[in-house]
Amino acid sequence: MTFLLVAVMLSMQAGAIDIKLKKERTAVDGITYSLNAKKQIATVVKGQEPYVGDITIPNKIEVDSVTLYVEDIASGAFKDCTGLTSINIPNCITKIGSSAFEGCTSLTEVTIPEKITELPSDLFKNCSSLTTVILPENTKKLGNSMFKGCKSLVEFEIPEGVSEIPNSLFEDCSELRNVVFPSGVRKFGNSVFENCSSLEYLDMPTGVGSVGNDLFKNCNSLKEFHFPSGLTTISDNMFRNCVDLAYVEMSNSISKIEHDAFNGCTSLDSIYLNNSISSIESSAFEGCASLQAIRIPNGIKEISGSVFKNCASLKSITLPNSLQKIGGSAFEGCSSLASITLPVSLKEIGSNAFDKCTSLMDIYSPSANPVKISGSSFSKATMKEGIVHVKKGFATNYNIDKQWKNFLNIINMKE
Repeated sequence: MTFLLVAVMLSMQAGAIDIKLKKERTAVDGITYSLNAKKQIATVVKGQEPYVGDITIPNKIEVDSVTLYVEDIASGAFKDCTGLTSINIPNCITKIGSSAFEGCTSLTEVTIPEKITELPSDLFKNCSSLTTVILPENTKKLGNSMFKGCKSLVEFEIPEGVSEIPNSLFEDCSELRNVVFPSGVRKFGNSVFENCSSLEYLDMPTGVGSVGNDLFKNCNSLKEFHFPSGLTTISDNMFRNCVDLAYVEMSNSISKIEHDAFNGCTSLDSIYLNNSISSIESSAFEGCASLQAIRIPNGIKEISGSVFKNCASLKSITLPNSLQKIGGSAFEGCSSLASITLPVSLKEIGSNAFDKCTSLMDIYSPSANPVKISGSSFSKATMKEGIVHVKKGFATNYNIDKQWKNFLNIINMKE
């Protein structure tokens, strides 16, 4: 009999909740919620009017005499609430949706509750006044573009449990100067620091094995960088337009430099390329106007197109015996280059490879057979005024070649 009475009372209580909560959405004390009567859960959602001032999210609310517990903040709940000045998030919150605070331009500080271990994309995107964000120590995952456009963020410490830095995490954070990473980070996504114009130095963890494209693109205050020992590839546009970058320390693990990696690094005057590097892609060092000397690593078979284009201070180039091809415009505009020695292994020089190299007056070619060139591989000035030094006894081979015969001065080298 007692058991039956309890069962009836529980049934009546559940029925009462179902009857009283006919609404799926309501506002309490200025905060709008979506309601789940069955689970007795309320979720903070976007209101009819933007939230303003100081907001404190409660642990629970009462609707029609029914208690609902606040557990979630929905995606976009506070998006573009430019008048929101502070937000107090209680520990009962277990989930926050993407873009929840995006565009809250007056928000300055936020503390994320301890129960949240994964944070979504665009969470604080374009919160231009945000200076302080405290994340739980047990945070495991950060979302893409989470702090993109947070122009007042100066420094940040990544929690210990994070192993991957997502795409565009700090992109357009123009005042960012310091980020501390845990030792467990293994991967950086694309554009993580793109346009971080105040970033001067960054210490990357030694265990990092992969970095995305455009990582430091347009970080025009970055002065030096030391590659971690496990990284194998310098990615596309990694340092593009880092105009203050003057020193780079390569690790022996680097095997590939992708296209435009150092394009526009106008302060880079020297760089040592290890023999571990087997590939350098197009425009990798284009526009490095201060670069004075370069030694191409042994094992490189092809110098890609435009790889050293417009390196106006480049005076010395050492080419390896493995080299078979110099791509189009590879050294175009290297106006300080006075001489070049072509390896015997070289088979082809592409169009405009040495065009606008106005100081190039000595070409040394020890091969008995002329390298294949086009009519534009060298500038007119080099062909008319320069000297081609060839292996003794083989000048005739060059003088009768369809393209090399355009050089006015071809002479045999002395033994």
